[in-house]
Amino acid sequence: MKQKQRFFTILPLLADVAGAAGLILLLPTLSGLFAEPSTINVLIIGGAFVVYCAAVYLIRKLEPTADAERVSRLPTWLTQTLTMRLLAIFFALVLAVLILQQLGYWESIFVADDRILGAGESSAFFVYGPGAWIAAALFYVLVLSASVRMTIEEVSRNYAGLALLGLLGVNGMLLLGTAVLQSTNLFTGWPGAIGAFVLLVLLFAPPRVWFLAKRPSLLATASYLGLLLFCAWQIV
Repeated sequence: MKQKQRFFTILPLLADVAGAAGLILLLPTLSGLFAEPSTINVLIIGGAFVVYCAAVYLIRKLEPTADAERVSRLPTWLTQTLTMRLLAIFFALVLAVLILQQLGYWESIFVADDRILGAGESSAFFVYGPGAWIAAALFYVLVLSASVRMTIEEVSRNYAGLALLGLLGVNGMLLLGTAVLQSTNLFTGWPGAIGAFVLLVLLFAPPRVWFLAKRPSLLATASYLGLLLFCAWQIV
């Protein structure tokens, strides 16, 4: 039992080490890919978003340890529905902005002429297209903040594997988000690094907060903050 608990303790560390390794090996390639907006990039982001939602859902399905509430040092407001809902909406809006950027929307919006486009085409271009992506991204609000039955029991043989899959899925989306943000060249110098870190925390900390609420660990907290700092440093 003690060996099993030790393994559960190092699970987030394994996921963060894998995330850092992926950042070192794949970031230059991914950043170069996203530097040239294309429909393929949108499909990659969309597919990663689906995997990310599944990973967050897995984390939320995990059964907490028996003493999680007593040991946890997280402020109670962090896991409140309103907090998670606001953070999920922010994530959805940022994701929609990045997807529209990869579609070339922000450049074309200034050259599209509604005197040439018909009424239907204008509505699709200026309203329905962006609205559809925002609506799809807002699905994340349900994944992050809706009530979930915790059916993955700690005694189950699948618990460790599913927990690791969830953590790896979140870190995979973090890697992709880092690559997209790096390709925008919006973050430079120390102010850019600080801004990038704050943005990454707002976007990707909530799933780890849910995990820490179930399995409190200062080591896992420090590990993930270190990964976020490394990602912010790579963005600038």
